[in-house]
Amino acid sequence: MNQKRITVWVQKFKDRRTLMLQWVDPATGKRKSRSSGTRDRRTAERAATDLEYELNHNLYRDASKITWAEFRQMFEDEYVSALRLSTREKYTAVLDVFEQISSPAKLASVDQRMLSQFERGMRRRTVSKDKTGLAPQTRKNYLGSLRKALRWAHSQDLIGEVPALPKVKVPRKKPRPVPGESYERLLEAAPDAHWRVFLMCAWWGGLRLSESAALRRVHSDKHPWVDWTNNRIVFPAEFVKSDEDQMVPLHPVLREALESLPEEGPRFFNFRSRQCGGPLTRSGMTSRVKVMAKRAGAKLSYHKLRKGYGCRAAQQLGKGNAPILHALMRHSSMQITMDYYANVDDALQDAIRELT
Repeated sequence: MNQKRITVWVQKFKDRRTLMLQWVDPATGKRKSRSSGTRDRRTAERAATDLEYELNHNLYRDASKITWAEFRQMFEDEYVSALRLSTREKYTAVLDVFEQISSPAKLASVDQRMLSQFERGMRRRTVSKDKTGLAPQTRKNYLGSLRKALRWAHSQDLIGEVPALPKVKVPRKKPRPVPGESYERLLEAAPDAHWRVFLMCAWWGGLRLSESAALRRVHSDKHPWVDWTNNRIVFPAEFVKSDEDQMVPLHPVLREALESLPEEGPRFFNFRSRQCGGPLTRSGMTSRVKVMAKRAGAKLSYHKLRKGYGCRAAQQLGKGNAPILHALMRHSSMQITMDYYANVDDALQDAIRELT
């Protein structure tokens, strides 16, 4: 006996923004619904025709039955794969931590309660022997990335709505100068010349960790590279969060350090993992720098070295040249740049107090 053909129709509901597609499940006899994703009747009718074909040829997969692993594979293949390397690595780290804390079985199980428990889990997560809990800014960034993943799922009709995510209050801290002696101790704790020059990229060039790790000796359209002729470091638009190329001058001290490194391919830094021997990840580099800082007795990180560069440049330039500092630091907004001048004000106050 032939199976009864499934018919899909378009239905309008007053409390729904879009037209709905409905059909009767032959196995249960219950009516089922799915958003058409549009208010246009003709577009909705075409979506109904496509869905009807999928249902009658066993091609339709009920979104409620999609496992988290299947969703992650789709998300990484169709969305994440087109992003920059550093962004891909960030999504990998975020989704790994989410799975470790929340263990989602199905995509549909990711609701407001699970996300709230995930945020609590990040606060309780063991970071090191001496530290428990991810920093507020890290938790906020992780939740933001997870929100983008869920919004993509919604855009693909994999979930009905994006669940509300908990809000994380991040204390606003002004950048503080880094003492030169702390930086020098950190350099001494570096295991070899490559790691020392890697640290110098942040201190003398203001580079982010991902930018230093990807730095090339020759021209590249996808990665930061040193333009020896024009004495600058170029950040291609494809690599940075911008619609156009960015560049910063190459400090003489940093240039000399980079030139001193032996050529071992197009990249300056080819750090390897001690466990598997493969390329060291961004988080692995971050951890290595923290180990060096602890050995040196200095409370430093790679990001703090970059901030130290910004504070020194701000004091040298003065507030009247804030646009120059903004170009050097390549911040997303001028407000972030202006935070670096808080320490310039402190220096002026000290100068007045010491005036005789």
